[in-house]
Amino acid sequence: MIDNLALYRYFYETALAGSISAAAKKLYVTQPAVSSMIGNLEKELNTTLFFRTSRGITLTPEGAMLFDYVKNAFAFLEAGEDKLRDISNLSGGVLRIGASDMTLRFFLLDHIQGFHHTFPGVHLTVTNAPTPQTLAALKGGSLDLGVVSGPLDEDDAFEHVKVRRIEDIFVAAPGTVSAKGALSYEQLAEYPLIMLEKDTSTRRYVDHHIKEHCDPARLPVPTIELATSDLVLEFAKRGIGIGSVVKDFAKEALDSRALVQVNLKSPPPPRAFYLVYLKNIALSSAARHFIKAVSAQKDAPPPKKNG
Repeated sequence: MIDNLALYRYFYETALAGSISAAAKKLYVTQPAVSSMIGNLEKELNTTLFFRTSRGITLTPEGAMLFDYVKNAFAFLEAGEDKLRDISNLSGGVLRIGASDMTLRFFLLDHIQGFHHTFPGVHLTVTNAPTPQTLAALKGGSLDLGVVSGPLDEDDAFEHVKVRRIEDIFVAAPGTVSAKGALSYEQLAEYPLIMLEKDTSTRRYVDHHIKEHCDPARLPVPTIELATSDLVLEFAKRGIGIGSVVKDFAKEALDSRALVQVNLKSPPPPRAFYLVYLKNIALSSAARHFIKAVSAQKDAPPPKKNG
């Protein structure tokens, strides 16, 4: 392939214009410059591309064949430029986000709704997975952004923005807990315990906190491990045991008194949701706008629900 693609631009504009002088005017160069570039292309291709007459120039059969290809090539390039402009202006492009059930429901969904309303041309893909899987997907390049629950391990690969405070609590059906006052974790171990599976950031956080505040010989051991917080709530509502969940999940059940919060002597400290993305990687326009929108609202109160 010829290295100097400008030769094709001169050929293309000359064929379109039908004269060297008109092509020179379009390209803002002199007529000799156009003639020289066409001559160089003919030399490179070892063929004659134009018939030169007193009336002007016309394409040879070889030139006409080449022009069809060059015309299509420039059309594809222009379409690519138009597409990039669309993406830059957020009337096109793709934004790939990873989130857990919890971060999606209690934080991300509102922001996705707002972003989609503002930039409907951007195609959104949302991958639902626990925090460890989301972080792995970010590192692997299959996601642009992730919204995950902390605490986060130190990792120089990521930038992260704290976007929302969350609180881990224990809940039970009314009458399940007979002890009076706040429970120690040794006392909690006397009840059936319902928790999320071990591969979630929530479970790891609660386990770590309990180990720091409990006699190692009397650590609570889950009786039931479940895949989602919704299931933890349903089991707890039926009086099967004490459930460990993030408070947002239990709010409706607590408000209706279907569940009560179990008082603990050393409750887990609040933690946070984080917006996470890779360092030193060029972000798309869509990703940059999403980060800006989320960061601007991270300290604002959650939106009120209709009704």
